[in-house]
Amino acid sequence: MCMSEAAANATSLQPAGGSGFQLLSSVQGAETTFASTLNLVLISLENFAIAVGKDAVVFLVIVGVLLHFSRLGTHLGKKLIEGGVVIGVFLLFVAPYLTVAVANC
Repeated sequence: MCMSEAAANATSLQPAGGSGFQLLSSVQGAETTFASTLNLVLISLENFAIAVGKDAVVFLVIVGVLLHFSRLGTHLGKKLIEGGVVIGVFLLFVAPYLTVAVANC
C-alpha cells in the first residue's frame, strides 16, 4: 500500500467531525517526542558508561600498582594492571568506533 492509498483510507475512516487527523497528529507528535527523549537518554547513558569506564581504569591501575609493588598481592596486582590496560585500550580505540557505528544505524 503506497502513501496515497494510506491517506485515502485514513480520510475514508475518519468520523464526520473531522477529528481523525487530530488524533493521528497528536499520536505522531507524542511518538516524535518520545523518540527524541529516548535518544537523549541513550546518549546520556553512553557518556555515563564511558566516564565510569575511564574511572574504573584509573582505579584498577592504581590498586594494581599498589598491590604489585607493595608485595601484598603481586599476582593480583599484575592482573589488575593488565585488566586496566585492556579496558583502557578498549575505551580509547574500540568504543568510539562502536558509538559511531550504532549512531549510523
